[in-house]
Amino acid sequence: MTGATDDRHSFREINPVQPLGAPSFTFSAISRQADLAEHDQRLDEIARRPDSQPVTSRPLELPPAPLMEMSLVLADDGEDLLEDARANAHDGTYDIALELLTEYLRTRPEHQEARYLRAFCMYRLDGQDQVAALRMLRPLRDEPMADGLRGQVRALRRELRGRLTPVEISAYARTARSDPRGALERAEAYLELAPEDGSLSYLVALGQAKGGALEQALDTATRGAEEADVDKEQVEALVRKLLLSLLRPAVAPAVKAFKAGDPRLARAELSRMDPDRRRNSVVDDLDAYLALCVTGPNRAALPTPGLPPDRADAVYSLIAEADGQTAATLMQSGLTEAAEQVLARVLPLVPGFPWLNFLYAACLLRLGRDPERAAACAEIAGRDATLTQAGELLEAIRGWQEAAVINPAVAEFVAAMKSAAGGVSADRLATLHTRLTTLRRGLPAVRAAARTGQGRQVVRELEEAIAQRLVDVADAMTVGTLYDRYDAVMAPVAGGIAGTAAADRLARSLKDLAAVIEDERRRAGESTGRDPFEELAKLVTARRAELDRVRAGLRVSDVVQRFNDLVKPPPAPLSSRSAGLLPPPPPDPYTMRTELVGILGEARKLRRDHGPTLDPEHLKLLDQLIGAISKVLG
Repeated sequence: MTGATDDRHSFREINPVQPLGAPSFTFSAISRQADLAEHDQRLDEIARRPDSQPVTSRPLELPPAPLMEMSLVLADDGEDLLEDARANAHDGTYDIALELLTEYLRTRPEHQEARYLRAFCMYRLDGQDQVAALRMLRPLRDEPMADGLRGQVRALRRELRGRLTPVEISAYARTARSDPRGALERAEAYLELAPEDGSLSYLVALGQAKGGALEQALDTATRGAEEADVDKEQVEALVRKLLLSLLRPAVAPAVKAFKAGDPRLARAELSRMDPDRRRNSVVDDLDAYLALCVTGPNRAALPTPGLPPDRADAVYSLIAEADGQTAATLMQSGLTEAAEQVLARVLPLVPGFPWLNFLYAACLLRLGRDPERAAACAEIAGRDATLTQAGELLEAIRGWQEAAVINPAVAEFVAAMKSAAGGVSADRLATLHTRLTTLRRGLPAVRAAARTGQGRQVVRELEEAIAQRLVDVADAMTVGTLYDRYDAVMAPVAGGIAGTAAADRLARSLKDLAAVIEDERRRAGESTGRDPFEELAKLVTARRAELDRVRAGLRVSDVVQRFNDLVKPPPAPLSSRSAGLLPPPPPDPYTMRTELVGILGEARKLRRDHGPTLDPEHLKLLDQLIGAISKVLG
């Protein structure tokens, strides 16, 4: 028998823990100027739409009662024409009503109801006079009139705009590149008829700005912001952009002085501005901010403007918008390092400027530097709702932050397990247990670093994997200890078993070892549902079965030796033979028979209990012994 063993333990397969991937962020757009790109981008958006069709809805109807108080007495000043026109319009004979109203308005061109009814008939005839109808209603929009008629005028203008505006915008988009002047003149003319259309005001103002007419573009956008009843916020934002574009060259000397660290000189430069440009609330806000900087403790800690966000953003834009555009251009060209240097110089002057913070956070993300600073900048950028990618940028930075903590922990776990790939000696198991335990102690910090759902998932998987591997290592160490005990039990019989006493001692030791293994198997099965002790248990069971055969063979030899000793008298001592003495008498027949009966009983029991496992030689010897004793006893 031998105690040699191989491949004492192997780790079970578990799902691998994957590190977090590198966060990705792609700009959908960087520029925020009211420039050529924005104008052309809007044209492209319009061109990609399906062909614009007039809005189709249920046609407007005249109210059941006359719009204005009318006398039942027909006068001689043409009221009969108006009455007939009303009646025909209500009956749906719009062509007749239109003729009557045209004749009536020759003598009463300012009559509000007649003008409204004429426009309504043109609308219902659904011909080529829709623009003419809108033109007729345009003066009524601003004239004082009865509330009932005003509501009807408003509804009809809205209906006509719904039909005409999509057509005009599409026409502008089709011709703006091939005939920019003609396209703009047509759009401007229509805008005079429908100043409520903010989207058209926005597009016309952009077109004017593209042509270099910034003052005209600002006037168009300002009027659109005042009168628009759709897309009003978009036009208001454009007003701010255009105003800042006009003011930026005018305040450039003041900004230059401020960047050089001299806010006093900057204020002096503002006072020398053209009075028409100086009389502006944005310039007033800039001057107030410069005054705060003059009285501030030091330039390294500039005060905040103390203004509402939109006004503070305008001040910051006058100071640093050009730097932001320079940095954005560098980033688009792949020169992120240069962009970061531009932003790092100017950002301390405008620390609360969301746009520059957005760009700087994106630079740091691309460069893989200072994730905490990048996150702080992205949070400031998130305060500006117009920076639609700020949330996405912050999410990418959060992923970067957590990856910087989580991925090293995952890498350490993978490296620790690879160290045990070639085998698991006791020393290597102890080292692996130490590394995994240390890693588990650091998991609270890793868990706290998880900022995203994916990060939290990876941490959960890592926690589960470490817990499973620690159980595996503990089992492996226990298995190793039991293997060492097994080897110690088997070592004394490495050269063979000397006798029955040695075999019995070995049997007791293996039985005790088997009981310990069974306890460990039960414990492991209850906690993990698997059996890491199976191979050792099989080995001990095999050794015990082998030992049972050896012990049975030894017992056969023992009973055969006892029989031989009983039936063969011992030789007389040498001293008795030399003295001529007689040999000792044979044993008493009764005593011999009693011992033979005992030997036969043991032999038969061995044959019964161990016959199937005895080797052929011992089985044959045992059968011969049983037969011989049975013959003697008769």
